Amino acid sequence: MVNFIKVCIIISCIVFFAGINGFAQQDQTQEAGIEFQKMDKDLNGLVTPEEMQRYQEQKFIELDQDKNGYLDSEELTADKTKMYQPADKDMDNKVTMQESDSQFKEYFQQIDKDNNGQISEAEYTDYWKLIHRF
Repeated sequence: MVNFIKVCIIISCIVFFAGINGFAQQDQTQEAGIEFQKMDKDLNGLVTPEEMQRYQEQKFIELDQDKNGYLDSEELTADKTKMYQPADKDMDNKVTMQESDSQFKEYFQQIDKDNNGQISEAEYTDYWKLIHRF
């Protein structure tokens, strides 16, 4: 009887945590879709390098709450897209617009898996899921 109860508890935990993970993945997909729509200015379902660069520059300005010209560790934490963290090449825990711009091409290429020079929503969502694993 005790073993049966233990098995039931274990199964319940597995089902519970699997459900939480499913909801988290659904939320991540929705968040990625929202960010993708913000980038896709011409609403054609694809994001060009120019659209993404404009979005990245706009997002940088929004995240720079104290308007000092760089994103500090607190401002970087607020970035759900996580597009700026890899730009800190000098490892000083801040990202300037220049660092962001110089890292942009690398960031775009990481997402553009089919190398066609445009990012589909599926490519962006796949990348989003990859960087938001927990």
